[in-house]
Amino acid sequence: MLDENPSGDSPTLADVAARRLRGEILAGSLAPAERLRLRALSQRFGIGATPLREALARLTAEGFVVAEGQRGFSVPPITRAHLADITASRQIAEAEALRLAMRHGDAGWEDGIVSALALLRAEVKRRRADSAWLDAYEVKHHAFHRALIAACPWPSLRGFCDELYMQKTRYRRVLKGATRNWAAMLREHEELARLVLARAPQPATAALQRHIGATADAVLRMLAKG
Repeated sequence: MLDENPSGDSPTLADVAARRLRGEILAGSLAPAERLRLRALSQRFGIGATPLREALARLTAEGFVVAEGQRGFSVPPITRAHLADITASRQIAEAEALRLAMRHGDAGWEDGIVSALALLRAEVKRRRADSAWLDAYEVKHHAFHRALIAACPWPSLRGFCDELYMQKTRYRRVLKGATRNWAAMLREHEELARLVLARAPQPATAALQRHIGATADAVLRMLAKG
């Protein structure tokens, strides 16, 4: 999840509203193309219209909400073109962030990758067929991908990678059947970590791009069935 309040101050109502809206959009609780009506959202979240408007404007800028002029707001639709866009953009941006991280990373960065992989491995091994487990897994999975590029010296690039990651997550969560073999998925992450820790830029970035592309291919197959 993107950091809602990087300053460390207490979250505002708009922060809370943005976090809850983003979470429900990512999980598919607010469906693709669904209209987002202020009155209904206010009742749903127990938050007033003003902070909700601010949250919707923030999420529009991040690409998680579509502004429809005088008609209000809606959840972005699920489309093959948009998935191709965010996949290619992520393959470029995250590969570059990873290359920079391998150049600048220190022992603490390496320890962070090892720790994040261990937590991801443990979460996969305790897998359950419920949404609570999937939520927990998503946290660990995101933490692993963040750990890989944590040593990239450019915060804006890391933030862009985060936004693209979350956009991709929405497709995976909405199209639940796109999840691949969990054991094979874990092996991909273990191999990716091995290459990164070996400071092998070309093989590591190629492996990352394949990993991102394979997930997109699985989602595209689900879209074709729909």
